[in-house]
Amino acid sequence: MIIKEFFMRNKFLIALFILLATAGLHAQTGDVKPIRITDSLSAQEKINRHTVLLRSELDSLIKQYNLNQQPIIIKEVPKDANNDNSIYLFALLGGVLLLCSCLLYLFYTHQKKFNKAMAGLKLKTQYSDPIFNSTDMSKVKLSEKPQSTNGKKMTPQALERKISDMNAEMTKLTKENESLNRVIKEYNGIQHEFDALKHGISKAYKVKNYPGYDKNKEDISALQAVLDTENAVATYAYEKFLKPILAITDDNKNNPAKINEEDREKLLELLISLSLLYIEYLYLRVNDLAIGGKMVERIEALSKGNGLDSSLLKKLNTEHGSRALVLRMILDKTTKQRLSYPVFDETNLNQ
Repeated sequence: MIIKEFFMRNKFLIALFILLATAGLHAQTGDVKPIRITDSLSAQEKINRHTVLLRSELDSLIKQYNLNQQPIIIKEVPKDANNDNSIYLFALLGGVLLLCSCLLYLFYTHQKKFNKAMAGLKLKTQYSDPIFNSTDMSKVKLSEKPQSTNGKKMTPQALERKISDMNAEMTKLTKENESLNRVIKEYNGIQHEFDALKHGISKAYKVKNYPGYDKNKEDISALQAVLDTENAVATYAYEKFLKPILAITDDNKNNPAKINEEDREKLLELLISLSLLYIEYLYLRVNDLAIGGKMVERIEALSKGNGLDSSLLKKLNTEHGSRALVLRMILDKTTKQRLSYPVFDETNLNQ
């Protein structure tokens, strides 16, 4: 019973022992011959020499194997050369990037100064000259900053081309800047001349007294109104007074002593009327003379070619002393009762 329990518990070990024992017996009983190498063979060994090799045969096989094999040549790569080339390449790229950064910084500062100058010019011209202000200075375009190509690293050749393009663009902007500076200087000269001319006209003419003056309008409109009035009054004086005077003098220039009484009276009346017209017109511009009554309305009517409106004149005051009364008394002594332009100090000398 005890033996049976022992076999049941150790049956795996017993089976392994039996297997190893049978393998040892088979090895002892098998006919296994080792391989030998000899210099010569006997007659029996030559017959059964499947386990025996001649040394000469082995050397021949080794020699034949070595001849069939090609020698492997291992080339050593010099590491220092690669390292030197990479160092030079990185140094070149660093220098190019540094140069590109400097150019970009210079371009940015130049663009900033140029924009500031143009903004100042536009602000100055906005309140000085409406004609120059109409030019849209915002159309002056500046080149954009160079951008990278989709985030990829640029090659040295591409960087050189980009730097060359930036230099060409900077040269173009410099020329445009010089041209704009010349325009600014020319404009400043014109503005200075215009201001001097405006000051001279304002000093010579009392602009506020002229017809059509409006304080809400610009100075250039008032100056234009002065020139229009000057031209209209000169045309009226020439057509109504100076032209008839020249006609009478031309008719009698060959024999002035024989001028008839009618022409003599008409010539004298025209000269007096022309002088009275310009005496009244002087009130508009001479500081010592005061504007009164309807003088501005009468001058405006003359500038429109409507002639003299007698309803805008005062009657001659014969009871109290006045300048107009003195002139009227002198005209009575010369038998000049009616004048073509009988205005003096707002008084109608014909009444």
